Amino acid sequence: MTQAQPEYHPAQAGTAPNGEQVLQVLRANGVGNVVTVSDWVQLPLQRALDTQQDTAEAPAVRVQKCTTEDEAFLVAAGLHIGGQRSAVVIQNQGLYAGLNALRGIGLDSNIPLVMMIGQFGREPDNFGQPTTASSRRIVRILEPLLELLDIPYWKVETTTDLAKISEAYAESERRSWPTAVIFDRNMAWQ
Repeated sequence: MTQAQPEYHPAQAGTAPNGEQVLQVLRANGVGNVVTVSDWVQLPLQRALDTQQDTAEAPAVRVQKCTTEDEAFLVAAGLHIGGQRSAVVIQNQGLYAGLNALRGIGLDSNIPLVMMIGQFGREPDNFGQPTTASSRRIVRILEPLLELLDIPYWKVETTTDLAKISEAYAESERRSWPTAVIFDRNMAWQ
């Protein structure tokens, strides 16, 4: 099945989202768990998760810290089977490390997983250009790999892109299939 490929658009003028803003979008999408192998690009999200308040209006999103991406995919699948929605927060090289688990759980078993992938290692000289033009293999192969696996993805570079996270959740549920949200740059600190 061939998917429509997203067009490349350089980052619009705007501010990178911060961890609290991303956390609010996750809550709005019914995410109760973030399953993570820590990611430098998304460190502000990790900080927001660690300092969040648990209230009746906004229950705390639970954090499941894993040691490998294989484990993260399996934990997220178990949460889905148990009726809970999660986000898998990893970096690009983590996706590469966990491919077999993603294949077995997400692709072969049709488990809807939403991955939030930080583009670790992207050089500043590549900003404003497609990541496929990066001089670093770890960066330039992410999108072609997702396309090869037929995993739809959305890029979040500014606060105006935050709605794309909701699109990724809707598509993942609609297809019962993995989707990815790529953060090409570091999230902003509050």
